[in-house]
Amino acid sequence: MMQDWAGWLLMLFSFGIVLMWKDVRSDKKLVFAIWFCIFLHHLVAFSNAYLGGVIGTEGDARTYHFFGVETAASSEPEWGFLVNPRIAYTNFLGFFYRAFGASFLLGNELSVLAFTLSCIVLARLVSLLDLGRFRIGIILFFGLMPSAVIFRSVTLRESWQALFFLLSVYWTIRLCKRPGILIFSFMLMSVFCMALLHNGLSVYAMYFILTSVYWGTFGCKKSVRWERPVRFLFTGLLITCVILLTQKMGLFVTVEQALEGAEDFRRHAASIHGRATYGVMLDTSSVYGLVTTIPMIFVQYMFAPFPWHIENVKDIYALLESMLRFGLLFFAVYSWRRPLGEVRNYHGFLLMVVLGLELTWALGTLNWGTAMRHHVPGHSVIVLLGAPGLILFMRNLHLGMFGCRKDNTMLPK
Repeated sequence: MMQDWAGWLLMLFSFGIVLMWKDVRSDKKLVFAIWFCIFLHHLVAFSNAYLGGVIGTEGDARTYHFFGVETAASSEPEWGFLVNPRIAYTNFLGFFYRAFGASFLLGNELSVLAFTLSCIVLARLVSLLDLGRFRIGIILFFGLMPSAVIFRSVTLRESWQALFFLLSVYWTIRLCKRPGILIFSFMLMSVFCMALLHNGLSVYAMYFILTSVYWGTFGCKKSVRWERPVRFLFTGLLITCVILLTQKMGLFVTVEQALEGAEDFRRHAASIHGRATYGVMLDTSSVYGLVTTIPMIFVQYMFAPFPWHIENVKDIYALLESMLRFGLLFFAVYSWRRPLGEVRNYHGFLLMVVLGLELTWALGTLNWGTAMRHHVPGHSVIVLLGAPGLILFMRNLHLGMFGCRKDNTMLPK
């Protein structure tokens, strides 16, 4: 355990990070809620390092760790990270292993660090969107999902994917409220870091940037007061620059190329039979094929397993998680329909980007075991959108059982 000193220091440091932001440390309830979630993540990190592999992480987590060890042992980092997203993450691990020692606990704690920072970003987003009265519930819904606790506490990429996705959303909202080159640069940097962590995210990054630019230009009526022709010109120039830049970097793909790649992947992966496979194929041969197969793939990805798939305890948990996800999405859509003006505008943008992310994952996922990992990056925004309505529903249901007056306010006006 002596060689794990950096991991232990990082474990202690993570609690202090929460106090570095004045608006967070001034709210004691929020601090304790975040600390409780961090503590549970540390327990998983400790168990995975010293008590054996945590269920669901036995393969990939240790594989990434060993790649990181090999990178740390080499004289220079491995190149080709724009082509292979695994390299970017293992170079990251290798950098810290080279500096502080190749410790499995350290690798786990780096993922917990990403989760801690995600909690801070989520708390700041809660303030930006005037959801302060739901802040504790949002943090707990985000931090206590059992599968997410496991995947965010080991040497997997999901914790960092979730952080950079959330940062991309945060800086886009900030950009709408107060446009500026510096904030726009932070948004692009966050999207770029997210794209480095998975091939699917590199494709999604294009969608995110285009959606953000369009929404930021035409949706933020209070912040951007340009004439419509100027907005069209600015948006067109910016989109052209992004496309040219991604082409130069070899990251640009067309929608047709992305769909054909997803079809080939699903066809190959379907040959590997597994108990948790739902295996709906993607048909890119015609528009009708796309219209009929993509919704089926998306529904299976979001809500499988269904009751008729249940065979063991793991399936029961996966079913409960999918039921919670359905509830959060239901209240996210319901809450979006109620408010007017700026709140509805922000809500619509968040729905577009998180559903786009989930659709991207859905096209490359064939079983609900893998889907549980892929739900981790977008979980924060789904909670941000759906938890307030779900909390109020649960509160009203509880009060109604005792004949008390219900709160009919879904979201702050």
